[in-house]
Amino acid sequence: MNEDATQAATIGVIGDVHLFWDDEDVAFFNRGGYDLLLFVGDLAAYTQVRGQRVARSLRKLRVPAMCIPGNHDGLHAFQLGAEIAPRAHRLRNSFCVGQARRCRRLADALGEVDLVAYGKRRLAPAGIPLNIVVGRPHSIGGRRLACLRYLTETYGVDSMESSIARLSSLVDACDDAPILFLAHNGPSGLGDRADSIWGCDFRRKEEDWGDQDLEAAVSYAKSNGRRVLATVAGHMHRKTKAGKSRPAQLEKDGVLYVNAAEVPRHRRVNGMKRRHHVKLTVTAGDVTAEDLWV
Repeated sequence: MNEDATQAATIGVIGDVHLFWDDEDVAFFNRGGYDLLLFVGDLAAYTQVRGQRVARSLRKLRVPAMCIPGNHDGLHAFQLGAEIAPRAHRLRNSFCVGQARRCRRLADALGEVDLVAYGKRRLAPAGIPLNIVVGRPHSIGGRRLACLRYLTETYGVDSMESSIARLSSLVDACDDAPILFLAHNGPSGLGDRADSIWGCDFRRKEEDWGDQDLEAAVSYAKSNGRRVLATVAGHMHRKTKAGKSRPAQLEKDGVLYVNAAEVPRHRRVNGMKRRHHVKLTVTAGDVTAEDLWV
């Protein structure tokens, strides 16, 4: 590449919002000098009405922004419960009815913020060429696909294998610019402890809770000679159920993995309200991540 080595893009990564967003956040990012904002999903909590309020606030952003839907976005509480509770799995396809409509309403509320899933965007923030590959939406992690009926009807994805094929086709559609993966949940293969970056902390048995299709997509990209700079995601909150802390980031085989899910992202520090996000600094061939409370 011929880009100036000193040239850099700054990308703000906002972890699981869960309603912790207001006009001061909008004002900060509008004046913060960022070239691009990436939201890893879960704007809502357990009601879509309040999530749409957050979305309508995001539409005030004057910075290009993208958002992947999380497992709280477009799902009502009963549907989410059926996806999570083993005894209610038989009801999950029934509760999926209306999810496409709810997702359209969310996209409408977001305005020019790009609500995207199973997608690719070729961008050049601050002149730095990037392929943004966006993963599977509404992930809850683990070995099975959440919202299976919706994924099948909307994206033609009915299994982990077909999701891998879909993501691989997105990689094939990229040009030779570096790739950055945006997902709701991170990939498998990065640890099987409860406090691993995407480990399961809510079951008695510790296990890897990352997305197998995302791990396969990153591996596929690298095996085909693609430069993968980073994968940014959230979902598994950094503070575990046992009160331990997950790594905020780690590097493996030349790829930076960032879990931005600092929840809640609004906190009081010495009486002052602070707001969390991750700042990515991207050059033509490298990326760094910095946690910021502002």
